[in-house]
Amino acid sequence: MSDTVPTSRAGTQFGPYRLLRLLGRGGMGEVYEAHDTVKDRNVALKLMSQELNSDEAFRRRMRREAHTAGRLQEPHVVPIHDFGEIDGQLFIDMRFIEGTDLSALLRREETLAPPRAVAIISQIAEALDAAHAAGVVHRDIKPENILITGNDFAYLVDFGIAAAATDQHLTKTGHAVGSWSYMAPERFGDDEVTYRSDIYGLACVLYECLTGTPPYPSQNLSTLVGAHLNKPIPRPSLQRQGIPTAFDEVIARGMAKDPSQRYATAGELARAAQEALSAPDRDRATTIIADSEQFAPRPQSGPMPSSPMQSGPMPSAPIPSGPMPSGPMPSGPWTPAPPPWHSPPAQKSRRGPWLIVGAVAAVIVLVVGTTLWLVLGKSDAGRSVGATTTTATRTQSPTTSATATTVPTATAAQLESFLLSARQIDITVGTTGFVVDHNVTEMSDASPQNSVSDEKCLGALIGFQTPTYKSSGYTGTFAQLLKVPNSDPGQVVVQGAVLFTSADQANAFVAAQAEFWRYCAGKTVTQVNNGKSTTWTFRELSGNPPNIALQRTLANSPVVCQHNLAAVSNVVFDVNVCGPDTINQARLIANQMATKVPR
Repeated sequence: MSDTVPTSRAGTQFGPYRLLRLLGRGGMGEVYEAHDTVKDRNVALKLMSQELNSDEAFRRRMRREAHTAGRLQEPHVVPIHDFGEIDGQLFIDMRFIEGTDLSALLRREETLAPPRAVAIISQIAEALDAAHAAGVVHRDIKPENILITGNDFAYLVDFGIAAAATDQHLTKTGHAVGSWSYMAPERFGDDEVTYRSDIYGLACVLYECLTGTPPYPSQNLSTLVGAHLNKPIPRPSLQRQGIPTAFDEVIARGMAKDPSQRYATAGELARAAQEALSAPDRDRATTIIADSEQFAPRPQSGPMPSSPMQSGPMPSAPIPSGPMPSGPMPSGPWTPAPPPWHSPPAQKSRRGPWLIVGAVAAVIVLVVGTTLWLVLGKSDAGRSVGATTTTATRTQSPTTSATATTVPTATAAQLESFLLSARQIDITVGTTGFVVDHNVTEMSDASPQNSVSDEKCLGALIGFQTPTYKSSGYTGTFAQLLKVPNSDPGQVVVQGAVLFTSADQANAFVAAQAEFWRYCAGKTVTQVNNGKSTTWTFRELSGNPPNIALQRTLANSPVVCQHNLAAVSNVVFDVNVCGPDTINQARLIANQMATKVPR
């Protein structure tokens, strides 16, 4: 929309914000690119309409939005910097994204190639799964609320109408919202609206990306409502030549009239869409996602504001403080704060028969009729891997190493509470049957009978190893192994949290490990466990500190593993997922654990 529109406020001052240009206008209000004169940065500033300003129910919903964005540690969710009220005007200050919305992209290109469409939908599915795990339903999935950067990194925006699924009062008293072309059938009646309405909307968006039109193209509201409620679900392969027929089933399930018949998670829909592609196109989609993640947002350079700005009566809780994986991109190269390196508390070497060292200790996984060991065994603590790790991270200045700029928010007693339940793991991984096998509260060592051909890749391959964490300043850990018994090929998850004395230490640890992981990316290593050899090939590093992930594939096997490290406040989440359908589940698990860290 042009700034020549008479009602545009571009060029005026709003509190500390200088409004630069009007980005868009809708039923909720206006969005401007604005310059925050206090923090000296450009932001996207949403100014609510007068109707919403006077709506007390919406005020409550907006407060919920701010809290929602604060606890969603997901790179594909646009975070909120600040919110509140100035001179009776409600506002939300969000990160400014250089890009275009998916609606404009489709107007320009008409359709997207299937690999690109699936890559974009997969990224939005990650954002939705993180939101749903936090009990938040977006309620307005549509192309206009998906931003695409020049590198095809996708963001989900506008949680302004999101309502926590656990708050039935706000959900039922809120206005009818959303765009009719993407609305699930249950939205038009008194049926309960759950997170599966977002999955329906995402399937509609996928259909439009593939075909160039919404599933039920009509400008008549009654016609649209009737179509969503009663009309057969359209088949994309009949709408446009060249679309694989396998997408017909993906859309049919994603848009099922009965919510219980839809995919259980957005990630499950995305995985089905990936499987619907031809093998070459599947590789293209994977490449698009991997390339885009190199441009994932980096952490903000300072703590977030401790409280929202307001001059009126609107009470608001504080915005979370501390580094966030989804913080705004700094203007210059990001450098981690030097960590206060010192020796961790004395730890006894883990010498028991079971160790968390990547996936399973002494758990046999059957793959194509062969015996596969997914784990390293026990070892001496003083192996050369530890020396390598110490050398690589010992670069701090003695003067700055004693300073922690962020107050820690987590304690050792809370570590276990950050972990996901077996049921939550089922949902996130996209299967059923995970059970807890063991918990451990110590790091593990590797014995002379167990080794990795390139010791620099030990930390990338497996988590919770003494050589990796020693000299990092960690003070405690809690890790858990979960598995699907008798699965073939095997499915294993290791989730855990490592405590540091400060957020600076936690962030610096992940930054240091990122250098090792970059070194290992693309390499093939051999893991020997009690005489049995396993060959792993690493893929490219995904993301930037403080949230990094690295996939690896197993030779002659359908098993794919993903290892994720994510620093949130003074905690590092260390997650490994192995199974036949692993894409980004380790990061999703870590992001969900991150929502539990107190602010």
